[in-house]
Amino acid sequence: MNGHASLWLLIGSLVASLMAPGLAVAERGDRDKPINIEADSVKVDDIKKTALYEGHVVLSQGTLSIQADRIDIRENEKGQITALAEGKPAHFRQKMDQSPEYAEGWAEQIDYDGRGETLKLNGQARLKRGIDEVRGNQIVYEASTDIFQAVGGANGKPGRVRAVIRPKTSAATPQTPGASAP
Repeated sequence: MNGHASLWLLIGSLVASLMAPGLAVAERGDRDKPINIEADSVKVDDIKKTALYEGHVVLSQGTLSIQADRIDIRENEKGQITALAEGKPAHFRQKMDQSPEYAEGWAEQIDYDGRGETLKLNGQARLKRGIDEVRGNQIVYEASTDIFQAVGGANGKPGRVRAVIRPKTSAATPQTPGASAP
């Protein structure tokens, strides 16, 4: 297999893993879209199954967009993918499936582990899903259980987690005839 073919296989596996059915926020149609990556440089090692993109990295596939200073992608012998995006901050954005809203995350590091279907946002982490938002030093999302956890402090230092949960308004809320909406 030539370098370009294995690189695209590696990237395709990463993006497909990020959009597995367990990740409720992912737009399912994105998996069938082409993957585009731009960076100032790339270093591919087919023997070690790694790819390191550096300098204004932008990865996009459908509604998925990842922007970082660098993205390091690795594949193990079982074909499982890990990826580490680093930036000041690194950022991802993707349309939520069957919804007009987007999920977005920012952190100094965004770490994806395909073995446990885990996404970790480390360092000044912020996760926004629709109109709700969580902030902390670390946010961990486990796709297999659809559970996320936020930690406020770093390196044993105290810190706080902050969440903003906005009330959901319903278009089906009945109103009295002749009454005006607030």
